Amino acid sequence: MPLILLTLTLAALACGPLLYQYARSRVALLAFLDGFMLVSIAGLVLLEAVPGTFSAGGAWSALFILLGLLGPSALEHGLTRAREKAHLLALLLAILGLMIHSLGDGVVLSQGGDAHAMLALPLAVAVHSVPVGLAVWWLLYPVFGAVPPLAAIVGMAGGTIAGFLFGPELGAHLGSSGWAWFQALVAGSILHVVFGRPHIDPGEHRHYPPRYEGLGNLCALLGLVALALLESEPLPAAAGFHLSLQLGLIAAPWILLLDLLLAVLLALRQRGAAPLWQRSLQLAGLELPDRGAPHLLALLLILGFGLPLLWPAALQLSEQSPGAWQITAALLITALLAGSMLRRGSRAWLADLTPRLGQSHGHHHHH
Repeated sequence: MPLILLTLTLAALACGPLLYQYARSRVALLAFLDGFMLVSIAGLVLLEAVPGTFSAGGAWSALFILLGLLGPSALEHGLTRAREKAHLLALLLAILGLMIHSLGDGVVLSQGGDAHAMLALPLAVAVHSVPVGLAVWWLLYPVFGAVPPLAAIVGMAGGTIAGFLFGPELGAHLGSSGWAWFQALVAGSILHVVFGRPHIDPGEHRHYPPRYEGLGNLCALLGLVALALLESEPLPAAAGFHLSLQLGLIAAPWILLLDLLLAVLLALRQRGAAPLWQRSLQLAGLELPDRGAPHLLALLLILGFGLPLLWPAALQLSEQSPGAWQITAALLITALLAGSMLRRGSRAWLADLTPRLGQSHGHHHHH
């Protein structure tokens, strides 16, 4: 299994130049890929890898995740400087940094598949190599031609292979806690890649259609659900998600009722030309889900993971079996959320939850 994942990772890196040529003129494909990558990689890392590192490495893992998440900014700054000023030293440093990063990827791959539960991070490494390869080509090729990005990709492939070969030795030296921290570092850096979206050229202010991004999000979600169902052991974060789902089921009819009530109240205030029922339905089915979806999901997840810490008896809620009307309401809400995701894409949801990020992103585009 580790060998298969190594091959997949190397193939994913090599895909960068090909995807660059193909996706440059196909905005829809790029948006779909972006949506798919964001959810699948973040899902793999957050669902399995992160809880796994906490169980083995304790609270210190959080620090290493943070390091991995914020550290690559310096590397990206180097890439951008190299790109802007054609600065050779900055370019070499950036390529060296990428090679070190890939060394870590290789180490993780060498351990992948030992235990089924540890498959998620190696899988995330393999998948995230697609946007990494694409990003390197996207950032360097227009300025430097083919040689530097090719050198970077070859260097990264070499780094990955070296990490793969020496990984088991390193794992033995680090011990279980050290190994967990190392994985946390890699997990953080992978999240950085996917949230930072470096594979979409910052120099191009084209509009990426949210429906294609949303479609990518939904496909990735289905993939994650399938993966979770195929798991022989429950996911490390399974209890939290199960409770979130259960709380969602219990609250579903009330959420739906609230949605309808708010829609009617807002429609009464609007006094448009369209009939009241039509305005209400539009608000309940489109506008309110678009505004509320990210907050509702975030709240359910916070409760699912936080409630058992404050009130251990909350886990007993997971054992209740929902009624038919709760399931029906939940399915309706799921359809509304899926519709919202298709209309807006999950990056817009993230921007809603972190307004500062959204503002800075927007500000960047106005330059």
